[in-house]
Parts: sequence; structure tokens; C-alpha cells
Amino acid sequence: MIFEKAGTIMPVWNLHRVDPGFIYIVENHRKYKIGKSKRAQNRLNAAKTWLPDMKLIGQKPFWGMSHHERCLHTGFVSYWYSGEWFDFAGDDDARDLLLEGFTAFSDEDPDRNSVDFIYWFNGDGMAEFLMEQASQKLSLPKFQKQESINKKRSD
Repeated sequence: MIFEKAGTIMPVWNLHRVDPGFIYIVENHRKYKIGKSKRAQNRLNAAKTWLPDMKLIGQKPFWGMSHHERCLHTGFVSYWYSGEWFDFAGDDDARDLLLEGFTAFSDEDPDRNSVDFIYWFNGDGMAEFLMEQASQKLSLPKFQKQESINKKRSD
């Protein structure tokens, strides 16, 4: 079982094995949804009823699933479209950063994914958005709206 070590702490990293689940990315008409689910198939099967043409990019196990999903939403805030959807129109580099980075995570090892996420997220400049959001003391939805307005002004 993927999440058999729940409630323990990862040696060396001191990461708590809590909030187990899956982060997934689906594509529909060149827009990407970054979502989460406690169960691998339930959410995606339900989504197919309202998005029959969606393409599953990947579904990866993580500890701290809610935290990691929120980090991704903040790290790609400049491409926020609506809700959990992102539109990378005109920025293939950012889209590739998300897709290539995400698909490189393990399909079976939440320990490895949770550690590798720290390096990927911090190493590719996404953490700066978390710091900016914290310095402004904004909720994620308010930060998303602000950044989408700023992006439209700069385009």
C-alpha cells in the first residue's frame, strides 16, 4: 500500500507523513487543472462525466497533498485562469516546467515525491510567489485575482 507509513516521520528530512493523497493534472482544451484527491480514481472518474475530453497528464502520490497542491497553485499564479485551472497560452516554457516537472514524480513513492517536490518547487523559482503572497498577507484567491490583473496590465 502506498500510504502505509501514515503518521510517522521521514528520517533525515523530518517530514511528517500526514495528509496522504494524490495530486493530479488534467488538460482540457489547452487549459490545465491542478487538483487533489484522497483516492486515486474516484475524483478522475467523476470528472470524466463533466469533462469527457479531458486528458490525464499525471496523478502522483504525496504526503501533505493539500499543502503541495496549494504551493502549485501559488507557484503558477501568473497563469491562473479560474478555480483550479491554469492557462499557459503564449508561455510554453512555464507550461513545460509544470508538465515535465510533474510527470517526473514517481507514480508509487510518496516519500520520494514529497522530498523531490521541495527541490523542484524551490529550485525553479516558484517559492518566490509563496514569499510574496505571505508578505502581502493575502489569501490564495485574493493573490490569484491580484496577479491575474497585474499580468493583464503587463501584457
